[in-house]
Amino acid sequence: MALAPWIAPAVLATYVHNIGIRLRREFRGHTRHPGDAAAIVRACIEACWNGRTFTASPGHFDMFWTRDLSFSVPSLVRLGHGPRVQLSMAYALDVWARRRSHITTTIHYFDRPGDVFEYGVDSLPLFLAALRAADATDLVERNRPWLEAEIAHYYATVVDPTSGLVRSDRKFSAHRDTVVNRSNAFGNSMVALLAKTIEETGWFASPFERHFEGDYGRLLIDHFWVGDHFRDALGDETVSGEANIWPFYTGVVGDPLRVAAALGYLDANGFCDPYPLRYETSRRPEREVWLTRHVLPDYQGSTVWTSLGAMYLQVLRTVDPHLAAAETARYVAWIERDGTFWEVMNAHGQNWVSPRWILIGEESMLWSAIFLDALENLDLPPAYLSGRAPLVEAVAA
Repeated sequence: MALAPWIAPAVLATYVHNIGIRLRREFRGHTRHPGDAAAIVRACIEACWNGRTFTASPGHFDMFWTRDLSFSVPSLVRLGHGPRVQLSMAYALDVWARRRSHITTTIHYFDRPGDVFEYGVDSLPLFLAALRAADATDLVERNRPWLEAEIAHYYATVVDPTSGLVRSDRKFSAHRDTVVNRSNAFGNSMVALLAKTIEETGWFASPFERHFEGDYGRLLIDHFWVGDHFRDALGDETVSGEANIWPFYTGVVGDPLRVAAALGYLDANGFCDPYPLRYETSRRPEREVWLTRHVLPDYQGSTVWTSLGAMYLQVLRTVDPHLAAAETARYVAWIERDGTFWEVMNAHGQNWVSPRWILIGEESMLWSAIFLDALENLDLPPAYLSGRAPLVEAVAA
């Protein structure tokens, strides 16, 4: 990862901070919130508010993470956190503009924006979708020139203009940011989400629309769908959990037959064991970035990621409400057992610890909002990222 010199002090401070968190957790354990699962998750969300912005978590990731906040926004809004969401996005927009930065995956300490580890294929798509879900048209208008420039930069950096697909000759940061990402189903879901958001809001002129012409799932289905599931990447028949969640959670693919087939494939092939959802059913070290391969092996491989799991539960209830209820109950059990909402879990359904004990899975994740929304708002549609504006109005009704 190449960092600008002015980012280095913030990153150094992050490493020092994380060492302190690791030592505290070793001797004192994690913070256990009291109450039932809903009360525990509400406390987790509250712990992520620092007074000016939501952070990804109160420990290792207590800074602004674009993807973590953005993909949680539809649920955060429905849970009553709309004002804090808007303040968080206003904070990020101010930092990026003030620092003359492109949109980044992260804003480190001292308001220093930076990408981990590459330019994010998801940063702008998720952030614009979050602005939409939060009904933040005023923020769009106040930052219109910067956002227009970011859309042009994203298109030039990410998209192959001949095909409309994510470029395969470059690496990008993604939800699974410690694995080398090129043109995979996740990234192409992000391009489709950005195109859909721009077209349906009418906020900007779209350089993407000629590739989709209103059918935002077409490229994903043409290039990644293989009968009963999505493959992970171009030129690779490997299956991943994220490839079979994000096309649906973004709302760019909505065919219930494909939803049922893909989620059935995940359930039948071990992706939901011990809990939903695993990125892969076995580790592929050759795909991990150098730091992860040697220091944090299998951090985002065969482990259970609760961000994906919460999204899976949102999607699953549209095609199999009985299974969704059973899997939700299993989540409730471990949340109440441990008094928190873990980031990542091991094969035994416990908090993940790296083999060398350098890093321990984080607690009290902001994205627990997605699970709480699925638990409490069964009368509302799933909190998809391209949800229409009435998503916000449904709370006030």
